[in-house]
Amino acid sequence: MIIKNILLLFFSALILTSLSLNAQETTNPVKKSTKKETINGKKYFVHEVQKGESLYAISKAYNIDKNIIAIENPDVFESLKPGQILRIPCQSETTTTKATNFKTHTVTKGETLYSISKKYSVSIADLNKYNPEVANGLQIGQGIKIPQKSDILTENNNTPKDTAKYIYHKIEKNQTLYSISRQYNVSIDDIYQTNLELETNGLKNGEFIRIPKNIINKPVINEEISVDTKTDTTKQIIVPEVTYIAPVNTADCGKYNYATNRPSFKISLLLPLQSDALTIESENEASANSNFEPQPKPFIEYYEGFLLAVDSMKRKGLNITVKVFDIKKDSSKTQDIINKGDLDNSDLIIGPVYENNFKLISDYAKKKNINVIYPINSHNSEVFSNPKVFQVNSSLSSQMSQATKYLASFKDINYIIIQNGTKDELEIIQNYKTKLFKEYETNFKTDKVPYTEVLYSSEGLAGVEKKLVNDKINIFIIPSSNQIFVINLLTKLQPLTKKFKIIMAGMPSWKKFDNNLELEYLHNLNMHSFVPFYADYTSTVVKSFIIDYRFNYKCEPSKYSLLGYDTGIYFLTALYNYGHDFQDCLHNLDLNLLQSDFNFVKMGENGGYENNGTFILHYNQDNDVKIVNVITDSIKSPLIFPDIQVRKIKQQ
Repeated sequence: MIIKNILLLFFSALILTSLSLNAQETTNPVKKSTKKETINGKKYFVHEVQKGESLYAISKAYNIDKNIIAIENPDVFESLKPGQILRIPCQSETTTTKATNFKTHTVTKGETLYSISKKYSVSIADLNKYNPEVANGLQIGQGIKIPQKSDILTENNNTPKDTAKYIYHKIEKNQTLYSISRQYNVSIDDIYQTNLELETNGLKNGEFIRIPKNIINKPVINEEISVDTKTDTTKQIIVPEVTYIAPVNTADCGKYNYATNRPSFKISLLLPLQSDALTIESENEASANSNFEPQPKPFIEYYEGFLLAVDSMKRKGLNITVKVFDIKKDSSKTQDIINKGDLDNSDLIIGPVYENNFKLISDYAKKKNINVIYPINSHNSEVFSNPKVFQVNSSLSSQMSQATKYLASFKDINYIIIQNGTKDELEIIQNYKTKLFKEYETNFKTDKVPYTEVLYSSEGLAGVEKKLVNDKINIFIIPSSNQIFVINLLTKLQPLTKKFKIIMAGMPSWKKFDNNLELEYLHNLNMHSFVPFYADYTSTVVKSFIIDYRFNYKCEPSKYSLLGYDTGIYFLTALYNYGHDFQDCLHNLDLNLLQSDFNFVKMGENGGYENNGTFILHYNQDNDVKIVNVITDSIKSPLIFPDIQVRKIKQQ
């Protein structure tokens, strides 16, 4: 129910933002249609909009939330016109959730449905369901029925209930959310989302909060941002060698002046929002199963973040029109949009997210001279052949190139490759070795690279230890993507950290099984991870975004929310500063983004642009994860290597 409520709140905010809906609510009576039809087993009323009818009035006639109507009829995001046909879900009384009992809350001055829902950890949808009179507004002194459920902790009922699903942590004096999150190795966001009352009430001594058992001790690693797991495989790390083309220095990037003409830029956004809505609906039904784990809804979260960027740029004076197309994996819908000419006047196209659809849009954008953004996944062949394509997520090959650029910048290092001799490993080793040697020889004017390999299948741990050097930092590079081998090897390497200074270079392919990695082992080995996105939640800009996001959507942002915002701010600023032909001036764009450091490089003479901005993270022995540098065209911060020491045995 919480997840579904988030979706409803999202669409409420969506309707109130840049997309034009008829916001005028009317009290004119709406005649409920008797015509029904069934689509994919689901029954709908077929309603024809009459003159003067509003979405609000229609929702009241059918006794259904207007956001649900909007979800089922995306065209209302454009307008509501007489003659328009709406399909309105038939509400079934048999699907409603029954509460065993109620308590009564008396409304006081300044309270809202939102604050009451947070106070009692119930959804706004439930409050509306059991108190239909609140549709007319809250009145001071009014009694509100609060449904009581066994799995909700309220301020008067905070004793442990569902111990199979949760650990119930009793708040002690001076404890903070940060200290509790570290105690159970969960994120603060996970605690907030499981205990919604905390946002209003905060921590109170003696009360209980719930810690979901299914996420305890889950390594908090910045995983690959991707929505199609079939695309980012180990084999795709190896790509044809591409020459990066430097920015065109002859471009007059100061010539464009937005204030002169103040054009209205048209942004076309192609995302499968309806797919996310259906996922949320099915999750709401499945959540009764204690083994059920909600899945991420990247498209809605991405869109939410993007809309906040649009609002921010509008406040700066940018005139923007956003047109949204609900596109799934079906390429016929994409082709239909192209054929109708719906994208013809676009200044910028963002999406689609799936590669098969994106190729159709890419070909179209190339003909129409429109810049097009590939927004989420990290593998797309179009970036090698279309100069109008911008790939936001770094490819795995690009991440490896940036990793070697950093690692090859330090002279007193002993590089050790640990491998099993498989075909995939040998391909990666050759790729890694070529880049490493090239960077090292350039930096230190020598062809003698301190590099060695261990064939673990025959030499074992003893072979690894023979290659270690006492007076240098030893860097392990393990090219395997075999989960069992990697986890077993990391376990066996632990004793060596008590004898030698060791850094382990984490491979991008490990992200697919990071749930099974022991976080303590990564810290003991001083793992250095190389990721295209990383949010520092202590930074002012990230904190400000989270507050804004919570206010607008009444939920916590995800990595996709941050990505949507970063992408929006970056490319809308590019339009504002340089017009729609901004590609040769992006090297002048220096923005303080949330989780990105975009640096777009041209992929060959006929190719587009790929972001290669990469964060280097250090999993140190204080159990912290720190950003030690950022790599773009160059290494941005001073080359100060972390203080790597032999691991001390902790005293009991």
